[in-house]
Amino acid sequence: MVAQKELNLNQPLDANVDPKLRRIPLDPSLATLALTLHGDYYSQLQGKCNKRIVWDPLVQLTLLSIFVAFNAYMFHNFYDISDSVGEFFQLVWRNKVVLTNYFPVLIVVGTVVGVTTFYISDEFRTMSDSLASDSYMANMFQFPLRIYANASEDDLKTPLVENSSKTTDLIEYRNSPIAVVTVVPDTERSTEQTFYAKITGLHVRKSYANAGLEFELLQFAKEKAIQLCQTYAKDKKLNVEDLRVVLTAEGYSVDPVLPQLYLQSGFKVLGSSYVLDPYKKGDSSEMMFKVIPMSRVYKLFSIQRLLYELEL
Repeated sequence: MVAQKELNLNQPLDANVDPKLRRIPLDPSLATLALTLHGDYYSQLQGKCNKRIVWDPLVQLTLLSIFVAFNAYMFHNFYDISDSVGEFFQLVWRNKVVLTNYFPVLIVVGTVVGVTTFYISDEFRTMSDSLASDSYMANMFQFPLRIYANASEDDLKTPLVENSSKTTDLIEYRNSPIAVVTVVPDTERSTEQTFYAKITGLHVRKSYANAGLEFELLQFAKEKAIQLCQTYAKDKKLNVEDLRVVLTAEGYSVDPVLPQLYLQSGFKVLGSSYVLDPYKKGDSSEMMFKVIPMSRVYKLFSIQRLLYELEL
């Protein structure tokens, strides 16, 4: 078994290591690390989703209405007996104890908003945790990552390991991978005229989100799509020059980075879905507090999964 390299997302990199960026292919020792980076993408989406909900105009209007209504209820007696604005504020100042009534209201409102926000965004946390399952790993990498990670030194030159390593590239900085991209062939959609490849994961570690590495990863993805097309043509005994190469990707409306990157890079929006997890099987009509369909909640806050396509 190949020893797995470790990655602590909460620990800064070693400042004594040479600060060079390096593109590295996936190998069995990086399997767990690549999965960790992909899972971090969905963890970060949960935080972005929480921010979207809290600052949504509807939520802000609701909070403002509660604040105004509570103030009207609490201070209407002072207002009725005051002859001027100055006298009103003097009465409030002399009865500052009434301000303590704010605390239980703030606690209740904060709790309701916090619990509701967490409940809505929890789907992203579930997706991050689910990546450790065999079915999710198979969908993302299209090969058994657990077996790949447990490959022995003698297995490194086998077709399984060599072909699997071609799906994923990482960017290393100070001897630590900080970004990852995975591209797999979409054999179900591919035909003798068109080859489809799909970006199943593209993520940069949060500490380096402003470095613009997403663009570099997208270029890697385009290269990989061409390489996968060549392999597909060889296996199917097709002329690679006669094949159209189409690269597909997914993003989320709560993410300000990837959707913008795809649009700026020429991708077209094919559609959207309020089913956030593309790999979830079975009934997707979940209910919020057993009352409201989650799809309606996502629609209310414009939380959706976006589908993109680019012909190379």
